[in-house]
Amino acid sequence: MKKLPSERKESIEKAIQEYRKAGKLTICEPCNCGSHIRHNNGGNYHEVIGLSTEYGGQHFVRFGSTCELLPPAEWEICENPEDIIREHGDWL
Repeated sequence: MKKLPSERKESIEKAIQEYRKAGKLTICEPCNCGSHIRHNNGGNYHEVIGLSTEYGGQHFVRFGSTCELLPPAEWEICENPEDIIREHGDWL
């Protein structure tokens, strides 16, 4: 569902503050499967993005999905996690 620009901006700022405070944030693609939910092995997968600050303040990102058949995604070094949060502002 698309948010109004003011709602989107508010959600993004709240998520950035939460990430700075806790050092972790998970962004999940909203489910829009409708009344016939067939997740995981049924073929409807949703993206999940994990952000983390570890090891001396270095930022990491992990792009995964809800698919149970794939191994978990690997953590990668992320230069600017706030750009990822802004890019996926409609998911917050």
